[in-house]
Amino acid sequence: MTPKQHAAAFILFALLAIFMTWPLLPNIGRAVAYPGDPYINTWVLDWDWHATFHQPGRLFQANIFYPAKYSLAFSENLYGIAIVLFPLRAAGVTPLAAYNVAMLLGYTLCGFGAYLLAREITGSMWGAIAAGIFYAFLPYRFTHAPHVQYVWAGTLPLLLYALVRYARQPDWRHAVWFGAAFLWNGLSNVHFFLFGGVAVVMTVAILRPPLARIAVAGAVAMLVIVPFLYPYRAASKLYGMERSWDETMGHSAEPHDWLLNNFAWRPYPTADDPKADPERWLFPGALALCLAVVAFVSREWKPLTLAWSWVLLGFIGSLGLHTPFYRFFFTYVPGFRAVRVPARWALISHVGLALLIAIAVAAITRRAAWAGIIIALAFLVELHQSIRWYMAPAGERPVDRWAASARPHAMAELPIVHENEYEVMLRATAHHRPIVNGVSGFDPPEYTRLANLCEQWSDDLVPELARIGVTNVVVHADSLDAAGRLWLGKMVDAGQLGLLRRFDGGVGGDWLFRVGVRGDSPELRAMLGGHATYNESTFGALLLPTGHEMLKGPATFSGVALSPFGIREVNLLFENGRVRLPATLKSDSATSRWYRWYDATTKPAYVRAFASRPKNIRPNTDVQVEIIDGRGERLLLDDRWLDWY
Repeated sequence: MTPKQHAAAFILFALLAIFMTWPLLPNIGRAVAYPGDPYINTWVLDWDWHATFHQPGRLFQANIFYPAKYSLAFSENLYGIAIVLFPLRAAGVTPLAAYNVAMLLGYTLCGFGAYLLAREITGSMWGAIAAGIFYAFLPYRFTHAPHVQYVWAGTLPLLLYALVRYARQPDWRHAVWFGAAFLWNGLSNVHFFLFGGVAVVMTVAILRPPLARIAVAGAVAMLVIVPFLYPYRAASKLYGMERSWDETMGHSAEPHDWLLNNFAWRPYPTADDPKADPERWLFPGALALCLAVVAFVSREWKPLTLAWSWVLLGFIGSLGLHTPFYRFFFTYVPGFRAVRVPARWALISHVGLALLIAIAVAAITRRAAWAGIIIALAFLVELHQSIRWYMAPAGERPVDRWAASARPHAMAELPIVHENEYEVMLRATAHHRPIVNGVSGFDPPEYTRLANLCEQWSDDLVPELARIGVTNVVVHADSLDAAGRLWLGKMVDAGQLGLLRRFDGGVGGDWLFRVGVRGDSPELRAMLGGHATYNESTFGALLLPTGHEMLKGPATFSGVALSPFGIREVNLLFENGRVRLPATLKSDSATSRWYRWYDATTKPAYVRAFASRPKNIRPNTDVQVEIIDGRGERLLLDDRWLDWY
């Protein structure tokens, strides 16, 4: 094996990552698997970058859930991934584009890591390539496409590769490489640290390498990892961040879950269970299971023992609290009570399965060299999935640019609605100011209290915000209901919230208030009365379809688009922008009267009717509205997923 061969393999898996995730690359600045957890992970990676260079001693004192402590520890810290992205961030790459580079690198690293391990064990090039393709693109990897930390699973086979290399040549150089792999794995994913640590102990018992050097290397790695683990323990003690028995049991797999598919297309029948949590869709594909059995013909008992030990460890671990094995860890080993989903132990099994695939292909290609190419191609066909990406909001909001320059002490964005909190976290990458908002696997008590007060539009909400040190409140008019407008009017009348200014945002605007001062305007009173207010920039909305209904056959897409500069054209973008269809602009006297300031917009409505779904648009698709105003400037409205049959 030469460096050139390794470089060629890395490039191969990078190209396959682009192909298997297409059209992620051409939409790298906006595409996400869905508008939820990817926004959290984008925020985490961005915060790692920001804190490292602005407040390195307070990395875990992140800006969400103000005034909670250790708020980064409410989620995976992902530091081992973030550090790889630092050069891109220094070069000006946006947080979301950097996140998607991490996604592509994650698939690439999975393939390359499994390739290195398989090549080291079997010496077979095609066995290693087949193993890499399986490990990079297995169904579970696409199920977890919203979670970059599980796409970034290449550190696990690299950890085993480093340990095997050390067992074969137990010198200081290989011990250091093992320590580096252990460190990178632990910093990339806390689950990988816990699960991988158990797997390493088991592997050492099987391989029986000299322990002194890797013990030293592992201890040094642990000294670096411990400061990243302590905040989790501190937050757990402070906020009771432990999973209950019932919650953990609910995410413990059952044996039949290993036959559940993730609803992607397959060239053979598979089991589906829409009631099962997606975390428990563990079917690895028929070809992998067949080759795992074929691997026995090799009679390479040492590699088989190593591979099957990882498969069985991951399988038993995935069963969680159904087994005494995991009940022991849950009860007695620190850290495991914070693991919500024991089914993720399947990641350990996948490493073993990749190794079995390599062993099987190596045995087959000794008799028929061409078979390795066929098997590798078969994996590509079997594992290919068509992904419907979601296009995240483009650009920065004016209110976020204000926060970045004015640097308020602490902010709250209202209303506090769970499904909106993901986007608030994404938007916070523009300013890094403390906000009471946030979303994670755990909610601190103060956030829960504020969310409940906001849900009731309680008179105690603003006093509570003032008590904890919030200086500014941003109210998003498009999300404000009648009760919220009534409450806001009371707060302004009482002098608890004073208007500073209105920013363009959506249709109704983003309204900035100062806590504990007086401030009002006729424009604010118009908004509180349910009336339209003036936007200085182009805006619009897609009114139909809503996205909550299933379209069958004929469909009409309609909405409004207005601008002080006039509207030149409106287009519907389907298939992540690949299909671009023009809409017809129409006069609408009611809309023109309601938005009375935009004389340059003579046709504020747009419509496009379809007798049936166009053949070049998939049933599971998306639509964005593209508005070109009179200046020629382009505005993209929020993406919307559609089911159109």
